[in-house]
Amino acid sequence: MMCARCNKVIQPGEKTEKITNPGATAAGADIEIHAKLCRRAAQQTTPTPRWT
Repeated sequence: MMCARCNKVIQPGEKTEKITNPGATAAGADIEIHAKLCRRAAQQTTPTPRWT
């Protein structure tokens, strides 16, 4: 299983938290994250310029 916050594998026996994602279609979706705060994965917020 993957952590939805840091995109790393959740090891067996590791504590997790289940969060309901209300933005999902239909009934929603439950996602799992590490119970201990982990660093959020990098996310591109602007398009890459064509000249680079």
